[in-house]
Amino acid sequence: MNMFAKPFGILVITLSFFGGFMLMGGSLLSLWHPSELVVILGLALGTFLASTPTYVWRRSIRFLGRYFAGEKVSKQLYADTLGLLEELVRLSRSSGVLALEKHIVNPENSPIFAHYSSVLKHQDLKKFIIDNFSYLLLNPPQTQNFEAYLEDQIHDVISSMSEVPKSVGKVADWLPGFGIVAAVLGVILTMELLGGDMDVAKIGTAIGAALVGTLTGVFVAFAVLAPFVHAVEVMIRQDTALLDMTAAFLSAYSNGVSPNLAVEIGRQRIPPEFEVPRDDG
Repeated sequence: MNMFAKPFGILVITLSFFGGFMLMGGSLLSLWHPSELVVILGLALGTFLASTPTYVWRRSIRFLGRYFAGEKVSKQLYADTLGLLEELVRLSRSSGVLALEKHIVNPENSPIFAHYSSVLKHQDLKKFIIDNFSYLLLNPPQTQNFEAYLEDQIHDVISSMSEVPKSVGKVADWLPGFGIVAAVLGVILTMELLGGDMDVAKIGTAIGAALVGTLTGVFVAFAVLAPFVHAVEVMIRQDTALLDMTAAFLSAYSNGVSPNLAVEIGRQRIPPEFEVPRDDG
């Protein structure tokens, strides 16, 4: 269902905008001015690339994929994460902590990780699990505060993710201004048509093109980028809850509780909308 939610929303926006314009008696051809699009979208893309580091570009592309593919965080992902964590800690209890090493060092070839492909696909979650089991394998001294260590890692991951909505949100704020730039360029061209044998039709077309520039900047800012920014913020909150659940499980494990209790502690940190029944964990 999530796979179709975003395309459906985009369809509603598109039909509302263009359909409403046509109901007003307008012609879609009057909105088609490629030169205005080149100016506005080119300025938007250029400022985004110039103002952000490359890792933000990569994260933006990943979030764009998630935006159209449906949410990566799901009830199944929570169930898979709990299942993976439980299998790993049961292995450490039955065969010793060192038995985890081959699974942690090379998770792509691990028979345990292979059962939970959704966890492998979530790069940040996979890294979080591997890094912290690797840390525990080194047998850190009791003076180290593992809970604080987990919190710091989550903070760093979420801060990195949050650069995407911040950066794209900035571009959305600038887009109406880019629309005005395109409109001013159109007005400059219109001024060149004044004087002598003025062609009223050409002047009207030029003025219309200039106004479309302003319209395009506002439309892309509020009907395209703003929904994407909000959707990314929701995804980040979902990822935060997923990492918090994983951290609660790992913290319990590091304190020596039983696998069953660790699973229960993790389960109780799952948000209500993704609640996993006890017979699914």
